[in-house]
Amino acid sequence: MDIAVIGAGEVGYHLAGILSREEHRVSVIDADPAKARRLMEALDVQAVVGDGSRADVLNNAGVSKADLVVAVTDRDLANMMTCMVAKRLGAKRVILRLHDTALLADYRYFYKQALGFDIVISTEDLAAEEIVNTLRERHALEVESFADGRVQVRRLRLPAESSFIGKPIADLDLPGGLIIGAVSRGEEFFIPKGSALLEGSDQVYVIGRRSALDAFEVRAGAPTVGRRGVVIMGGGALGREVSRRLAGVPGISIRIIERDPARARALAADRASDVMVLEGDATDLDLLHEERIGEADVFVATSGDDERNIVACQLARSLGVKRTMTMVNKPSYNQIYDLLGIDKAISPRILCANRILRFVRSGSVSAIAVLGDGKAEVLELEARLGGKKGGRKVKNLDLPGGAVIGALVRGNEVTIPHGESVIEEGDHVIVIALPDKVQRVCGVFKRSDEG
Repeated sequence: MDIAVIGAGEVGYHLAGILSREEHRVSVIDADPAKARRLMEALDVQAVVGDGSRADVLNNAGVSKADLVVAVTDRDLANMMTCMVAKRLGAKRVILRLHDTALLADYRYFYKQALGFDIVISTEDLAAEEIVNTLRERHALEVESFADGRVQVRRLRLPAESSFIGKPIADLDLPGGLIIGAVSRGEEFFIPKGSALLEGSDQVYVIGRRSALDAFEVRAGAPTVGRRGVVIMGGGALGREVSRRLAGVPGISIRIIERDPARARALAADRASDVMVLEGDATDLDLLHEERIGEADVFVATSGDDERNIVACQLARSLGVKRTMTMVNKPSYNQIYDLLGIDKAISPRILCANRILRFVRSGSVSAIAVLGDGKAEVLELEARLGGKKGGRKVKNLDLPGGAVIGALVRGNEVTIPHGESVIEEGDHVIVIALPDKVQRVCGVFKRSDEG
């Protein structure tokens, strides 16, 4: 595909990197020459310096013949203008990224017709959805859903006292209906074989039915959790949206710490019935002690200041909070969060890039998730086997090393396949694969041969 990415920030850079590795022809437009140089030096893409809302700049990047244009700068109005110009120039499909979807409130159809975008994506909405989905699961650090929610991928940290530690995966007493699809161990990320031993520092990616994953958590040694207290640092747009969505989840009580007095009062007046609002600084140790924040189960930092988020999470953890989650605004900080023991770092920009990837692959892939900051991908694919009668056994699919089928979905039935399992035309398969194996995996399930 010919793809033009407008904006070389974190979303654009991450997206361009994945698309170029998959051998799409990618051009990236940004007004900052330094960002353009970074792209040219690191990625196999065309970099164009200029204003992405101008017709001449877009034409220089080949937008008139592009299969897809993605407007992902940090400026909402500029992205909207880019969509309109790109569509008029001849781009086949256009994706609009917005921070604030309230711009389209009550006029979404009008704006879609006027601007010509096919899909609009909000980074804040995606971040709120990610936080809430993770908190719905009691122990998971990360949750992705596939097959209309019938299959999940959960990232779980093994407790230090887990009975699973030190044993080959093939010998573990695992519940039926799941598979350990990947393991993250420090800087190492791998798809394990049955002989692999799990270690106490491991984070495991488990794929399967929700009920089976619940049972896995119990057998792995996760503690029983009753009512949970969630503390949200920041009452801005993201903090408010997270609190609104969490208010409907049974068994969760919510407190928001907001340091701006006017915003705190407005939030308290708006959410008086279901949220406690505390006016103060979440990095103030005296306040955290006074409000007994250490008794909370989860602390979520949603401010736009990475340094304050880090400090607040560290303080909350030191006081006894069981899980900490934070927003990531600076990509260079990604590795720091793991080193500091923060359970989940959420980058709204990376979430946005991943959602765009799902759209790019919409011809053969129903859903996609990117794991471990791009170290692996999970794909939901529809098997297209060229009409071979009786289907094909998993062991005969010629899947590459570094890829494993985590689940097979046929109608309403979900199974965990083995070598003798048969994949039939139209089945949906959930596959976890290393990035350089994705194209081969996609090719396996859209062949026309009968080999």
